[in-house]
Amino acid sequence: MAAAPALAETPPCPPDPPQLRLTVTDPEPVFSHALTIDGLHRETGLPRSATLHHLGLTTSRVEWQSEIETRYRSTEGGVCARPATVSLELAQTEHVVRVAREIPKGSCLWREVSAHERRHVAVNRRSLRQAAAQAKAAAERWGARAEGRGATLDEAMASLQQGLRQAIEPALAGMRAARDSAHREIDSPAEYERLSRACPADQKRLRAAVRPGAKPGLLVHDPVR
Repeated sequence: MAAAPALAETPPCPPDPPQLRLTVTDPEPVFSHALTIDGLHRETGLPRSATLHHLGLTTSRVEWQSEIETRYRSTEGGVCARPATVSLELAQTEHVVRVAREIPKGSCLWREVSAHERRHVAVNRRSLRQAAAQAKAAAERWGARAEGRGATLDEAMASLQQGLRQAIEPALAGMRAARDSAHREIDSPAEYERLSRACPADQKRLRAAVRPGAKPGLLVHDPVR
């Protein structure tokens, strides 16, 4: 009986560790005075009530992208690829601070609402940098042992991309959780109470404009991000 042909073995991967390049893109936020209070509520999906009138809203979107240059070896048994250079970018692609159109620019209440929103901006910017540092460390750990194998180079590359995504996702999930927690701390009942008592003359004019006949002390605030 003839011996069965030996199966082709996949080749060993190139041994060199990759170089990592990290870019953080975080432009200054855009301030907008275009939306009314009703417009801000449409953005959040939360209806107005006797105690809820959105005067400000800060929105942020973070995206990431990567590019992997590889070294690889191939045989009849398939391809083994390792990252040679990993370029990773985290970008705040949207960062908008909206203050309700009913609040006159430069007024006392405008300054109070803007200052409150800037605290949310600071959280977004700080958490982005923390996430970038954590993602870089995770990518370095992954890159030190990463191998992508497949029948073709495309399959091996896809394996590497999937591995990188899995490596850095915990850093991005941690950023989202940290943002939610920090924004809730800013949007505390005490802070909303303080805002509702700030700039009484402006508050009176605002109540007359948005809800005629409302009682003094109307609570107005922005939503949790």
